[in-house]
Amino acid sequence: MSASIPNEAILINTLTLQEAKDSSEVENIITSHDDLYKAELFTDYLTTATKEVQDYSVALKQGFEQVRHQKLIRLNDILDIQQTLERNKAGLRKLPGTELKNQQTGEIV
Repeated sequence: MSASIPNEAILINTLTLQEAKDSSEVENIITSHDDLYKAELFTDYLTTATKEVQDYSVALKQGFEQVRHQKLIRLNDILDIQQTLERNKAGLRKLPGTELKNQQTGEIV
């Protein structure tokens, strides 16, 4: 569908920015659409939250382009995307036993 519009980049950029904003809220990184668009145009508006959302958006686009060209996504592609997003080469988690717990009850979610 995106190929049927005159400039598909506008659609892709808007969707990735929206997804990045909404997904970042789960991690308590809150910003507005206005702040994101201002930060794209003026560095004065760049905050920690807008920068993190922009980084997430860049990583999403990177993954999108990988899948578009290769028709699949490989582990190395995921690690490259992670490196873009986190700005380090942490790679796969090496320690077993990661769990998400309810702090009040201790129940594993």
